[in-house]
Amino acid sequence: MRAWLDGVLESGRGKLPEEAWGYLLGRGMREETVHRLGIGLWRTPVELSPDEEFNERYKNGVYLDDRLTCPCYSPRGDLIGFEGRAWVGEKRITDYRLPESKWNPFFLGLTPETMQRVWDGADVWIVEGLFDLGPMERIVPEGDVVFATVRAKVSSTHVEFLRRYVRRVGQMVHIVYDMDETGQKQTFGYVDEQTGKRRWGALESLEHVHVPCRAIKYGGGKDPGEIWDSGGVEALKRVFGHAT
Repeated sequence: MRAWLDGVLESGRGKLPEEAWGYLLGRGMREETVHRLGIGLWRTPVELSPDEEFNERYKNGVYLDDRLTCPCYSPRGDLIGFEGRAWVGEKRITDYRLPESKWNPFFLGLTPETMQRVWDGADVWIVEGLFDLGPMERIVPEGDVVFATVRAKVSSTHVEFLRRYVRRVGQMVHIVYDMDETGQKQTFGYVDEQTGKRRWGALESLEHVHVPCRAIKYGGGKDPGEIWDSGGVEALKRVFGHAT
């Protein structure tokens, strides 16, 4: 399945119509970021995938046609899945994960290049989605990396990755989740109203394994993407200048 999926994503990599480029740039992505992440357009091949569940879920792949795709890679550079999103009409986002994703962190933005930066001591900025990643990459210090966890949740595989690789003196993880209720709960933790059990947030999970980290609280919008929409790079600098 990996080989089939890798071929489909590779065939659409960078082959974007002018309107799709306009959409991506308008959402804060840089051309360099689009190319580095391997963002492309899904085109269903004639050959069906070897995964019957995939074929049923996505109607043999046709359901994904014309969606923007962003591959997701393991720290060793192996494909472990992708995110697909509609960019015209109703907002629809889906992600497909290969079995290897169960023991690898599912980060958008993790590529061989950014993995090397982490090895070299780069700070890591954690956001929720792809269109938070793009705007944040424009303003974080040069050499730092931005990863998106797809949703507001730092999983055990994310924590293990950060524990293993954020080890150099002065290296830091910055949590920039949305300023809505979900984002803040997943940052600082919360008490489950149904069970009364305390649920750890990203900060507690990382601090527990001794990863240097901090949460970035901000105004001016619900998330970095919304701040970008309100005023571009200058708005981002006004909001996050103190943090970067």
